Amino acid sequence: MSEKPVILFESYPDFDGGVLAVYNELVKRGYDKKYDLVWAVYSDFNLKTDYKVVKFFNCNSQEKQNIIKRTKCIIDSNRYIQKFSPNVYRLFLPHGFSLKKCSNYNRSIGLVDAIVSTSDEMLKLDQKIWPERIKDRFIITGMPNMDILFHPKNLYDSGLIRELTGSDKKFHKIIGWLPTYREHRCWCSNKNAFEYGLPAIQNYSEYEKLNDVLKNNNDLLIIEMHHAQAKNYQKLNNCSNIIFTDISIRSKYKISIADMLGNFDALLTDYSSVYHAYVILNRPIGLIIPDLPIYAKVHGFSCNYLEWVKGDCILDNSDLRKWLDNISKNIDSSKAEREFCLNRIHKYKDDKSSQRVVDYLIKSAKL
Repeated sequence: MSEKPVILFESYPDFDGGVLAVYNELVKRGYDKKYDLVWAVYSDFNLKTDYKVVKFFNCNSQEKQNIIKRTKCIIDSNRYIQKFSPNVYRLFLPHGFSLKKCSNYNRSIGLVDAIVSTSDEMLKLDQKIWPERIKDRFIITGMPNMDILFHPKNLYDSGLIRELTGSDKKFHKIIGWLPTYREHRCWCSNKNAFEYGLPAIQNYSEYEKLNDVLKNNNDLLIIEMHHAQAKNYQKLNNCSNIIFTDISIRSKYKISIADMLGNFDALLTDYSSVYHAYVILNRPIGLIIPDLPIYAKVHGFSCNYLEWVKGDCILDNSDLRKWLDNISKNIDSSKAEREFCLNRIHKYKDDKSSQRVVDYLIKSAKL
């Protein structure tokens, strides 16, 4: 059994986001030789992976206790891992941006030694929604997962698109659709407001019409439902120019959400903080928000949504088809407004956030 000190990582989905970017930067600098780099996962985790993992959540094994005893540093982003002792250094990488109201979740963060933000303007929002005790712990470095967007793994070369489309065909444009959750998988008791779980698709005929537009333009639409969305909707099957992914499919090819975003020529989303990530690429964004008043009432926002999120507003299937057609024709009608948001949200517009975070971590945590 190894006796090396441990750096303990957590993300959800596993092996993803900013935590993965920091992990990769530490490996690049050789810290996997000095430390055991271990990922904390649920007790029922059973995927094949090359990463070192420990069944940590909903588990109290001897292996977990051994990891806790050897942990020098925690880097988490979703399922909080509280500091085991004052000698453990904890870096928290928010898995999203300060858009939704998450008061109960934020209050439970516990003690952190550092938490990442992206700009002076975003810091003002961050300090409003996180507990008073950590307001002086913010560092403005940029989010590490942004780096992957600039150098994503190619979806064709990885084999992901080949598996899902059944061919080696190359498409004119790849468009992503990443909706947020409306009903959370842990506390949902209602039927989904949208039959297929997607706004702007009210019936199967509308789904087929979307595929027809994409097919005519030789474009591909990749949809991934939010990992927290309750399975309270009718599942759609892949068709010629629309395919669905999820963590189990992507993990086979070691493709992260950031890799996906970096491959998209345009993005469809709504109230998801994925907007704040993708905007750094300054590519077209469509906002499918027919339920904005309802969502604001049920979930709430920490800021004025329409002030902080700019893109092409889409309210129904007809709007969506027009938008897809415009994207194929390289029409980007909300570029100026979107660039305002980009400059407001991101101080750094480069691929060096992981380096800045790890530089800070090495010095502060004395790695």
